[in-house]
Amino acid sequence: MSCPHCGQPLPEDRSSRTCPHCGGDLNAPGSPVMDEVADTAQKAADSAGRAVQDVLDDPRLRERLPGGSLPLLGSGLVAAAVVVPVLPFVAGGLGLPWSALMLVGAGMLGAREWVAAGRTLPPALVPVVKWAAHPAFLPMFTALTVTQAFLSLGLGVAPLLWLLAAVVLASVQWRAFKASSLAELSLTRRPADVRLKRWVFAGVAACAVGLLLPWSSAWSLVPTAHLQRERNITIDDNFGWDIQDNDTWKFNTLVLPAAGRGAGTGRGRLGATGVVLGLLALGVLGSVRRAREALPSVVPAVLAGLITVWALTGLSSRPGPWLFLLGILAVDVAVAREWLGPRSAAPPAEPPASA
Repeated sequence: MSCPHCGQPLPEDRSSRTCPHCGGDLNAPGSPVMDEVADTAQKAADSAGRAVQDVLDDPRLRERLPGGSLPLLGSGLVAAAVVVPVLPFVAGGLGLPWSALMLVGAGMLGAREWVAAGRTLPPALVPVVKWAAHPAFLPMFTALTVTQAFLSLGLGVAPLLWLLAAVVLASVQWRAFKASSLAELSLTRRPADVRLKRWVFAGVAACAVGLLLPWSSAWSLVPTAHLQRERNITIDDNFGWDIQDNDTWKFNTLVLPAAGRGAGTGRGRLGATGVVLGLLALGVLGSVRRAREALPSVVPAVLAGLITVWALTGLSSRPGPWLFLLGILAVDVAVAREWLGPRSAAPPAEPPASA
């Protein structure tokens, strides 16, 4: 059990009505259901994180990597996930634009880590290493990898490679975050920060589940047409004949399984990649106070609003869009309370100093 105000774990043999961390009233009205869900999710995430870290920290794995670089492993997994669907018996391709982008990003990251491990590259690739050394490159590439892994969830070789690449790169980013000053600022929990984080995380989780559920039929209607020729032969009294050919188009509709990643689900809709990236951005803003303080208050509101419009345009009788809409509305409420509420009110004017 954790405190509903600050989120810190409470002692099991507690006898006081107040939290030993923040002094909040433990019997005050709150959300015990959300508190229990948050505790369960936190414990599951901690257990999974420890298991992943144990595997990635295994010396038998590190000694096989140049310089023990996990980002180099992640870039190799991304490149393999892009190239493997080229084989005729493997499905799960991204399409040419995204495949080219992810392959270029994987090459840039691999070149950077190759040089960091003390290896040499041709002089023509030196600018590539400098671009990949930018502090924003690895977080952006990790976000794209996590997005592609989520959109490719399924059975097969390519989805497995995307999942492994996302786990490796996300673990690297998590370690970098914990070692930075952003983590120290995020650990100073205020009641408002805990409430915002829970609302945003609950909404984003509902949106993610909604994207996995059906949004439309898993079958698509494919219109087809064929040319049909009708010949009319007319015979007169003198045994002469006249031949007339009438060409007409006949239309038909074939029902075929929908093609593409996440066919029939929210992941198969147009713009799903941008929506998943937006949800990741909202999750980061809900967790890191310095990140949301660095942005204008209108940015999260516009981002959440665009995702809400995307959800409204995909409503149907299926369960997926309604669960997604419920989740993004929860995020809208959190955004309105955190970004538009406190910042919209002007601070009280200071009284004039007496002479």
